[in-house]
Amino acid sequence: MIQAIIIDDEELSSIYLKHMLQNYPNICIKKTYMNEEHILADLRKEKVDVVFLDIEMPGINGIDLAEEILSLQPSIHIVFVTAHSEYAVKAFELNSVDYLLKPVTSERLEITIKRLTEAIATKIEAQEAKEPLTVKFFNEFQVLHKGELINFRTAKGKELFAYLFSHMDTYINRDLLIEKIWPGTDYKKAKINLHTNLSFIRKTLESIGYSKCLTFSNQSYCLSLDPVSCDVFEFDHVYQTLNVINRSNIHHTEKILQLYTGAYMELNAYEWTYDKSQEYHRKVMLLLNRVIEYYENLDVNKALYYLEVQRKINPYLDENIQKSINLYIKQGNKPEAIKLFNEYKRVLQQDLGIKPDKSITEMYHTLSFQSSEVSK
Repeated sequence: MIQAIIIDDEELSSIYLKHMLQNYPNICIKKTYMNEEHILADLRKEKVDVVFLDIEMPGINGIDLAEEILSLQPSIHIVFVTAHSEYAVKAFELNSVDYLLKPVTSERLEITIKRLTEAIATKIEAQEAKEPLTVKFFNEFQVLHKGELINFRTAKGKELFAYLFSHMDTYINRDLLIEKIWPGTDYKKAKINLHTNLSFIRKTLESIGYSKCLTFSNQSYCLSLDPVSCDVFEFDHVYQTLNVINRSNIHHTEKILQLYTGAYMELNAYEWTYDKSQEYHRKVMLLLNRVIEYYENLDVNKALYYLEVQRKINPYLDENIQKSINLYIKQGNKPEAIKLFNEYKRVLQQDLGIKPDKSITEMYHTLSFQSSEVSK
């Protein structure tokens, strides 16, 4: 049985809709309301499946009220009801399963009930078969379900989800979201875009079994997802325990370094990611330094491998080149040391217009001299 409530300030309209809904044995009208008083209090006590909500009522914005309702029961389906056709498309986009234009006809209501029944059935199936989301931040922000990329309907919707996910379990003020995702956009237009994309996000998550993950309170939104697998979460969890690299944790360290496939959301180039990108860059470079120090006297090849990994992240490190040259010398591989110096010299000149540090240049001249002496 589908539990429903009706919210409409026009008593005759409410009675008429209730009478029409009584023709459907799977719909139970629990209560009707003419204003917002008691609605939220009642919803804190009783579960409801669908709300038939008038968009325009005196002193009430139906869309804002819908957000309040969804904050209490995120799984509720909204059917907007309006006498104004200009609201129809907007209402349909804002987390509603459907919209109805007054006066409601039996033919149009039949379509709504069918959509509602299918939406509830789909949600139940998705919840029963829910599998963890996989979320990747390094290199490019990606969200996968069952190994398949989730398709966000808009680029801004993807960015909004990325921002909310990066602040998981934290309420973010609506105006801050607008400032970060739609900077410089007219506020009224940006607010509509926010509502629309939040609706798309909710529907996408509900379709894969995540029905109670986006809540609204005090003009703020909060995303909570469980279960979920995330490269950044895994990286942070291990990083916090790695004060010293030793035999017991070296393999864990190498494993999380493999997660770093590129800078934090590098390919997305969102303006708000800069600080996080710098934070993870510092963490990775610190870990690489510790791993290189660990392997320097244990496994020269491994140390050289991680020095190369470090150069791919930052190719302008004098200390890296010095260590690499010294390790090549330790291996007796002077040609590779000379080759590395020449490549570093070329990169510095080409990218920055500068020359290698004097100490590195002196190392190179010593190597070149020794090599020429050997060849005589």
